[in-house]
Amino acid sequence: MHRKLFLALALVAFVPVLSFAAILPETIGKWQRGEPAPAPVPDQPVWAEYGLQDSELSPYTDGTQKYSIAAYRFQDATGAMAAWDAIRPADSKPIGLMGLSAQTETDAYVAAGNYLFIFKGYKITPEELSHVVATVPRYGYAPLPTLPKYFPAGPQPNSQRYITGPASLAMYAPAISPGTAAFSFSAEGQVAKFGAPGKETTLLIFSYPTPEMARDRYPQFQKVPGAIVKRSGPLVAIALNSASPDDAERLLAQVKYQAEVTLPQHVPTPKDNPVNLFWNIFILCCVLAVFCVMSGLVVGGVRVLFRRAGATGEGDQMISLHLSGRS
Repeated sequence: MHRKLFLALALVAFVPVLSFAAILPETIGKWQRGEPAPAPVPDQPVWAEYGLQDSELSPYTDGTQKYSIAAYRFQDATGAMAAWDAIRPADSKPIGLMGLSAQTETDAYVAAGNYLFIFKGYKITPEELSHVVATVPRYGYAPLPTLPKYFPAGPQPNSQRYITGPASLAMYAPAISPGTAAFSFSAEGQVAKFGAPGKETTLLIFSYPTPEMARDRYPQFQKVPGAIVKRSGPLVAIALNSASPDDAERLLAQVKYQAEVTLPQHVPTPKDNPVNLFWNIFILCCVLAVFCVMSGLVVGGVRVLFRRAGATGEGDQMISLHLSGRS
């Protein structure tokens, strides 16, 4: 009984230590942060697959003005980008803030590094956003995946969704099984819709580490009902639910992988030319010879001036030993 009472008192004593740790700064310019709380997480299995680590929802006030910020920290920038694709509204428009950014009439959605920020009821300025990014804990920056650049131009606005595992695959492309995608090969994918509503084509592109892995998956994707498949290097593109096979073929024809190979290359400079080396040696010798001649003339001229001025001293006397005629 005494032991249980002791444990209960110890738990109460540690409650302040276990209080919520804030992510967002206490002040953003003139705005003051209110009481923070965990931010709601949409599609928890999908966002957990994206690498969600922590979240916070905090109100900010300035007198009677107020807005709120929802901050989500992910394991890397890929997860933040995938969540940004999933949560931005269909009517949002891209804006010129850092990272990936879009806004509606009232809200702004920004993916910067491994963080996703949602500003509800306020259009944040670049300076305020820079302050937020500079103060959040464990901020990490890494290059974004290159897979989106292989998509054809002109998808339906904000229809892109990123796929990193079985949960996001089931959410955004349920026609394809996890075994077909083979995420054990470190595969990642993206899906987008093309064409007018009602006559749209769903295009998926999966990226694999090597072309051999993509070649192994290609026949498996061909087994998906109604799928038209194309492989280009380590990419496998799949057109689904197309109203017209011609539209599907036109989309697939635009998916082209281009390998970028950068080789270390030495850029020759004038120092690498032996002719320049010998020419510089000759110039140095001439400079040294001229310096010696000029130094001799200056020293000799100074001595002549001293003698004409009548200067005497031991330094001007010459000692003669008269050794001629002696054996």
